[in-house]
Amino acid sequence: MNEDAQIQSHWTVEEVLRRKPETAHVFVKNRTQCVGCYVQKFCTMKDVAEIYQLDLKKILKDLNDYKKGE
Repeated sequence: MNEDAQIQSHWTVEEVLRRKPETAHVFVKNRTQCVGCYVQKFCTMKDVAEIYQLDLKKILKDLNDYKKGE
């Protein structure tokens, strides 16, 4: 599996955190409760944006651009 792939709107939270665990900081910064949530294996990034009223393009960009230590 390509770990350098860009995070997509259809990816689940679980997939995002499995491939790029450092992005947990982005979820916390956006005040979501995704990290550790029991439905993260079902909830897509599109779902996250809708539930938390976030701009989908912006959160995907933030996740894809995140570097450790930011």
